[in-house]
Amino acid sequence: MTVLTSPSPRAALRTWSQSGAEALANLLAQRQRSALALLGILIGAASIVAMLTIGHMAQRETLKLFAHMGVDMLQIHANPVGPFPATMDRAAIEALPRTDPDVEAAVPLTIDRAKVAIGPASQDAGIIAAAPNLPDLVHLSTASGRLFASVDEGNLVAVLGADTAAALSAPGAPAGPGSRIRIRGYVFTVIGVLAPVAFTAMDPTDYNTAVLVPLGDAARIMATPEPSTVLLRLRPGADAKAVGGRLVARLANPTSAPQAVSAQELIQSLNAQKAIHSRLLTAIGAISLLVGGIGVMNVMMMGVMERRREIGLRAALGATPRDIQAMFLIEAGILALMGGLVGLAFGLLAAFVAARASGWTFSLSAYVLPLGPGLAAVVGMIFGFYPALRASRLDPIVALRDE
Repeated sequence: MTVLTSPSPRAALRTWSQSGAEALANLLAQRQRSALALLGILIGAASIVAMLTIGHMAQRETLKLFAHMGVDMLQIHANPVGPFPATMDRAAIEALPRTDPDVEAAVPLTIDRAKVAIGPASQDAGIIAAAPNLPDLVHLSTASGRLFASVDEGNLVAVLGADTAAALSAPGAPAGPGSRIRIRGYVFTVIGVLAPVAFTAMDPTDYNTAVLVPLGDAARIMATPEPSTVLLRLRPGADAKAVGGRLVARLANPTSAPQAVSAQELIQSLNAQKAIHSRLLTAIGAISLLVGGIGVMNVMMMGVMERRREIGLRAALGATPRDIQAMFLIEAGILALMGGLVGLAFGLLAAFVAARASGWTFSLSAYVLPLGPGLAAVVGMIFGFYPALRASRLDPIVALRDE
């Protein structure tokens, strides 16, 4: 009585190692043909890896843009109704943290543009008249001097943005604390210069090119001193959309129709746009990968035709159809995996170059590393199945007679 036993794990591993070595030797024997098939896989895998990595970095950079403000910000802007300027009530805005459970802080703003000058130097700048808690809300800091406080209201003091200070500086006379700046006939004393800050879609204007003054001084230099914009920080967990709708109704008046924009909505919108672009480009990469898979199938089919005598000899020596099929599948898998690995390297290099060109911080998502080579190997196995099946069905006698 004969007892059939399955091969030991060590023997199975040795068999697979030998099959892999033979497959690699066969591919190297057909270098040019293998390289052409590998090229399509390489391009497809590189495209997928690059696009997924760039999309991942773009999402991280989007969140970084809101780092100095936070993602719980809400902006309400008054749109005019009729011929009168759109304004909102300052007292009602400043009362929101006390009267609305979802509002942590609120800052009324009046925004305008004007030509400002220090000595002979002049510059067109944004004028932001704000309550003293604006710097705390949006995390502004000074490179020199200080920010204004409640006691500074009505004292004609100003804080310059970094770019505005640079534009108004003269050789040997930098614009900074103690400088006198002229705004529409009034002379303000500069008490500080802001440190550079990234501009985001939630900022009412670019702080780098602006001049900040207390809201109490807006009546002197602005035709409409009442607030037209509100910046709010919501409490953690608050529904920005629901809070925005509630506050818009509360701050509306006969001269204005407020509109709310939240940081969460902007982030979702930006990420959705980037996701669409990434999917589109990934789909293009997938098409390249499929074209590479067709190339793998062609190489395997030609290999089957050229190696008919070898296949017949293996069958005559006892190789089963499954053994022959596995041999060609392993070749297809190794060819595709090699293309996927090289494509992974090229894709990461392309993503790195894109990050450097965009001024981004290069970062890699963990799932991308196995994805490119893994997809390439799967595509290779799928497209290599038919040639392997053809090889396994060859009649050994007919194959041995083939010249």
